[in-house]
Amino acid sequence: MDLLDLIIKRYSGRSYDGTRVVTQEQIDMLIEAARWAPSCYGDEPWRYVICNKQKNLNSWNTLFNCLTQKNQKWVKDCTLLIICCSAKNFRDLSRGSNNWSSYDTGAATYGMMLGATSMGLMAHQMAGFDKGKVIAEFGIPEDFDVTSVMAVGYAKEGEGPSERKRRPIKEMFFYDKWLKKDGN
Repeated sequence: MDLLDLIIKRYSGRSYDGTRVVTQEQIDMLIEAARWAPSCYGDEPWRYVICNKQKNLNSWNTLFNCLTQKNQKWVKDCTLLIICCSAKNFRDLSRGSNNWSSYDTGAATYGMMLGATSMGLMAHQMAGFDKGKVIAEFGIPEDFDVTSVMAVGYAKEGEGPSERKRRPIKEMFFYDKWLKKDGN
């Protein structure tokens, strides 16, 4: 699949097919897709806690119960719930705070999402969760920030991207200097 086609095909749907499971081989491919993302100083600040409904329902339910009720309604049939975290500091502590770790973790997570799309899976990130509860329930160290939770699974038959709109290119991309709304 052409890269641009893959990027355009990716969407964050809200209707999963609970009868289809994500295999360990597919999970391994998602991990590899994230693993090879670029990062500042090659520090790889991302960490993921993967809760697989098929392998450990208790862990999956624990994370499910950390989500807002609104998210629980559409997430209930996904196979994987994944906690996405980023290191607050570089591994080499002499470098101090890693101000780019969320950026790098976002790149790794996007790699994972594109990997999911390439395998016919749907991945949807969310911010609607109780961060404190996630930290407590899953033992997230204090030197990591929980950036999002991602649902992964197969889209329900008939689920597809609705009319997706993006801002006009001229509002987001500029040559040589930032242009104001009126073009100046």
